[in-house]
Amino acid sequence: MAIPTSRTDKNAEIIIDRNKCNLCGICVDICKDFSLKIENNKLVVSREPLFGCFGCGQCAAVCPSGAIVVEGRTLSAEDFIKQPHRNSRAGYNELYNLLVSRRSIRDFKNKPIEQELVDKILNAASTAPMGIPPSDTGVLVFKDKLSIRSFSFDFINELKKMKKFFSPFILAVLKPFLRKADYELSKSFLIPLVNFFEKAMAEDKNYLFI
Repeated sequence: MAIPTSRTDKNAEIIIDRNKCNLCGICVDICKDFSLKIENNKLVVSREPLFGCFGCGQCAAVCPSGAIVVEGRTLSAEDFIKQPHRNSRAGYNELYNLLVSRRSIRDFKNKPIEQELVDKILNAASTAPMGIPPSDTGVLVFKDKLSIRSFSFDFINELKKMKKFFSPFILAVLKPFLRKADYELSKSFLIPLVNFFEKAMAEDKNYLFI
């Protein structure tokens, strides 16, 4: 069961349907905030949690009887995305074939993408794991090469601002505190990379995003 991100300073509220709860205790074991406990043969919300429920939704996700709903923190029961039936989920072979078929795209056709397909991609991406909330994730959608070009040059300008952190003087100062691999990476890769993109931009060339 997936939930969208939610950033707020309020705690979420765990709602328990006691008519559905079978006291299996799975939710108690998985809650890292210790917000749930079994007391007097009942599942209850602890009055002494570690931080207060931050709305990760794990308790609701693992509940085999659907007895838990998490609300608050701008979340509601309607925000939870129910898992598909086990028989309709991808098995190992399907998932493995998908992973080994993945390729990094180096070039793109000058052809617009249907909004319906963009919406499907964003909808699928919204179910990605988000770690411990609150967390906010933004997605940039570029619909033409001119926008991509503008963004790439803005990105290169930000890289230029960071050049001072990789200057020979700064690297010499930081060398005693850096691992050898990190020092060599900065010296032999990051600095030449920034210089390359900076030179390309001065020549009105875009090698960052095609």
